[in-house]
Amino acid sequence: MEHSCTSRIRHIKLSLLACLLTPLCGLTSCCVSGTPGNVYHVCEREPRAVVRNGVAVTLGDQKLSIFKEGKVVKSYDISTSKFGIGSRNGSNRTPLGVHAVSNKVGDGQPVGMVFKRCRPTGEVVDVDAAGRDPVVTRVIQLSGLENFNGNTHRRRIYIHGTPEERKIGRPASYGCIRMRSRDVIDLFNRVERGTPVAIESCSLGTYLAAEKDASVSSIKIPDRVVASLPKGTGYKPVKRAKRRSYSRSSRTRRMASSRR
Repeated sequence: MEHSCTSRIRHIKLSLLACLLTPLCGLTSCCVSGTPGNVYHVCEREPRAVVRNGVAVTLGDQKLSIFKEGKVVKSYDISTSKFGIGSRNGSNRTPLGVHAVSNKVGDGQPVGMVFKRCRPTGEVVDVDAAGRDPVVTRVIQLSGLENFNGNTHRRRIYIHGTPEERKIGRPASYGCIRMRSRDVIDLFNRVERGTPVAIESCSLGTYLAAEKDASVSSIKIPDRVVASLPKGTGYKPVKRAKRRSYSRSSRTRRMASSRR
């Protein structure tokens, strides 16, 4: 019993230490928890930039929202990585930052169609089919537009349908953003190549507050960047466009430079 209590205290201390160190080391996942269905807690952080027209993924409440002129027109429950947040290759974590839709796959395919390497296999699975966890229904490929998430496309991080709909609303994926089949079909029909997708470590409420803050940068993806996005279902990206930063400090420098 004494050993068990000591181990538990040590685990709590390590969890608290992780929370304290997270802002210092630049990581955004913290407070690892062993509770089933809630593998980690997201540290609430204000967005560095917001989409006025596009898609926002808020990890704090596992929501994906479509914005038009700064207002939510549609919101869905989702499931992101059960391993936390990050862009490291092989981490199976969901990346943060500004992304863009680079490709859409599956138009016209039936609900539950299984995809492998972004190609339909001909197999259709039911919702919550026992022992099955494939990519289904639709695939929306993403490409990272910032230096730290520029490997998102190569990591095969998608927005896609899942048969494990019972797990929607809590972290359960291996890095991708999972949706119910009916929801991913609706999203599929609303976005296009070049649509901005911002993934943030906060709740939708925090994101909406940032939308109203005039000092927060607005995400706009230049046509030249859209043209450079990877095409097709392959994983080898084309020549990279120049990356940019969406932080407030960078915005201030750009504004000062434009006045000269």
